[in-house]
Amino acid sequence: MTGVSILIVDDHPVVRKGIKSLLSNYDGYQVVGEASTTREALEQFHETQPEVVLLDIRLANESGLEALDAILDANPQARVLMLSSFDDEEYVQRSLQAGARGYVLKGDSDAVLVTAIEAVAKGRRALSPQVTDQLVEQLYGAGKGSGPGFDEVDRRMMGLLAEGASNGRIAEELFMSDSTVKRRLRSIFTRLGVSRRAEAVAEAMSRGLL
Repeated sequence: MTGVSILIVDDHPVVRKGIKSLLSNYDGYQVVGEASTTREALEQFHETQPEVVLLDIRLANESGLEALDAILDANPQARVLMLSSFDDEEYVQRSLQAGARGYVLKGDSDAVLVTAIEAVAKGRRALSPQVTDQLVEQLYGAGKGSGPGFDEVDRRMMGLLAEGASNGRIAEELFMSDSTVKRRLRSIFTRLGVSRRAEAVAEAMSRGLL
């Protein structure tokens, strides 16, 4: 793998410096930009056009999820790999459902991070081994009818669909952008195995999700 350009978004300079130092040990990885805020991330994203955005889940006084939404609003094809100190299930779910291509932990080995960057650059998904274990447990350890990874926000969205709510109303009710609503609905439809709103409501009711 050669020529992977990377934008690092993290509010801690020492973390950005450490990642740059780590990647310098591997051929073909080039850090083309750094940012510590959503605004800086968007500016650098437009200026450098990186193949992979390495984005911290928490920024100073901001959420990395807000930065994720902003980047994907700017370019829905952007390949964003979340980097976090937290393996919280909600963070992982919300990141992937919002459009992140992967989620790795700051405590993972260098090899895990580099492999994840390479996978995301190639258009694949990448997860920390610890995160993967959690998702498998969630999928196969949960009780019947709970559904694969449907959180409280998903259930609220399905409930609003059952009421015939438009995307605009869903966005207003759940304090989301229109683009986030569209992405999350696509994710819900995929996991339910449907393609239409009415089908989604019927399938959700049959699974006991409403």
